[in-house]
Amino acid sequence: MDKTITVDQLATTDLGSINEIWLGGTHAQLCLWRGEHVFTHEMMSEGTHDQNVRRLWVQWVNPEDPAAVANVEMIVRERLATLGKEGEFYPAEAADSHQKV
Repeated sequence: MDKTITVDQLATTDLGSINEIWLGGTHAQLCLWRGEHVFTHEMMSEGTHDQNVRRLWVQWVNPEDPAAVANVEMIVRERLATLGKEGEFYPAEAADSHQKV
């Protein structure tokens, strides 16, 4: 089941059961983070593996605004580290091109 929040709700939203975090504005979307999925053989053969994905949509973030994306990314990285959750940032991209080193 998907959940939609705003940026100001991100600090208090339970991320424990979330598998994906998406940023969305009015026209663009960006997958910010995807956790490691654990699929059983039965789920794969039945085609039901996607039904168990819990997505969090952070609305009103312009994925084309690097400062806005960096702000949300910083919050998400801190929250996920606290929870000990692992996954991949920007999974659709070849490299983590948004992160500033």
